[in-house]
Amino acid sequence: MGFGKRRIENMQEKHYTDITTSMEDMPLKRKILTVILAIALALAMAVPAALAGSVRILYERDDYQLAKYEPEKGTYLGAYIVQDVITNDDPVLFNEMTGKTHASFFRYVGYGRMVPQDWLDKVIAAGAAPHIALEPNNGLEEVQDDAYLRDLARQLASVEGPVFLRYASEMNGDWAAYSGDPELFVEKWKLVHGVMREEAPNVMMVWTVFTFPQNAILWYYPGDDYVDWVGVNIYNVVYHNNNLNHRADHQDPLELLDYVYDTFSHRKPIQISEYGATHYTTTDETEYVDFAVEKISRLYSGLISKYPRVKSIFYFNTNNLVNAPLGRRINDYSITNHEVVLEAYRQAVAPDHYLTSMGPDLEGTRSVQLFHLRSGFYKDNGTTLVSSAVLPEAFGVRTDWHRSVLVGDDMLIPFERSRVVVHQGRSHFPVRYLADLLGYELTYRDQKKLVILTLPASLTDALEETDDSERN
Repeated sequence: MGFGKRRIENMQEKHYTDITTSMEDMPLKRKILTVILAIALALAMAVPAALAGSVRILYERDDYQLAKYEPEKGTYLGAYIVQDVITNDDPVLFNEMTGKTHASFFRYVGYGRMVPQDWLDKVIAAGAAPHIALEPNNGLEEVQDDAYLRDLARQLASVEGPVFLRYASEMNGDWAAYSGDPELFVEKWKLVHGVMREEAPNVMMVWTVFTFPQNAILWYYPGDDYVDWVGVNIYNVVYHNNNLNHRADHQDPLELLDYVYDTFSHRKPIQISEYGATHYTTTDETEYVDFAVEKISRLYSGLISKYPRVKSIFYFNTNNLVNAPLGRRINDYSITNHEVVLEAYRQAVAPDHYLTSMGPDLEGTRSVQLFHLRSGFYKDNGTTLVSSAVLPEAFGVRTDWHRSVLVGDDMLIPFERSRVVVHQGRSHFPVRYLADLLGYELTYRDQKKLVILTLPASLTDALEETDDSERN
């Protein structure tokens, strides 16, 4: 894997609209250290999955409060088509070709520029929400509470509907002019957030990182109070860095999502701010149609079944062999120029799970949501067991071993010690027994690799009735 200013190959060619990016080679020692850190982190993250026997556990909670314009269920469907030579940046034509109306479209805007009004009008006329990737490519010092930022905020406020503002994304990689100083980044993020809150309450601030390097991601997080959505950019390529020795076709797009999802999805809606899968690369001058079909299908189907907290996704529909600057024309991510890939995308986004319009702003509304257990479980002889250590966060109860009860708010739930297994010094509950104790309904899918614990319908119906009365 090649990281740093030469960044992962597909990203070298991507940012050529509204911005100019320097791509100097990283010093060799630093490159080696970065790769070692990435490999070590990947190995560390692989341990829990191995112990769990590839089981994924989803569970419902009824105490989550929705973020700004977050849908209760489903995923907003979005795309980047600004440089698509087939549709000529026509959202209506793109919707027709894909067989699905998209809820949002995005474009890049260099800091200091206004959003092209004709583009805003076109997106809004198509019934979609604008998504702006605002990038301060002259460095963070230019970001001030000044006339430009206020004018931009008022322009976005004039949309009179939801707007995603993805400010200074991919700051965790040192290829960006605004990376390298987390403290200053957080300071400027809070400044932009404050101006948008005052001038444009319809704007959702999206904090987006690139998949790698992971070790720097948390340095740049400004805090939950200053972030509406958390995003990640993911690309599937056959080779990293245009290098035949750096194959990447084995990478699973869902696994590339895992770090950000595991870290933030329990408290923020997740956005895949950019996704692309190449179907041709100049690295070996070969078509990889099956590769693109497989990756697109895998990601979009996997989000439905296993990643319910991903609430928006944007496909990067661009042929970089035509649009990128010389020296960057390596991969073709376009779906509109290849009927087989286009058909795979049509099928992938066809389910009703992929939403065709932005819903109302229900920020702060209590909602039943599916989360996943990040750790604290394993599988033994076909039985999935859950550690008592994760019960407080996941289910709101703790284990009182001396009294043989689970203790929650205003409740004591007796359990049989004989049903509990001690593993590595911790008590573990068979997931079926745990569901029975807590009153959850248990469902197995995918040959028991997916375990889903849902609240009884009577409880969720009561919650919906309460929320409806509060809204009325």
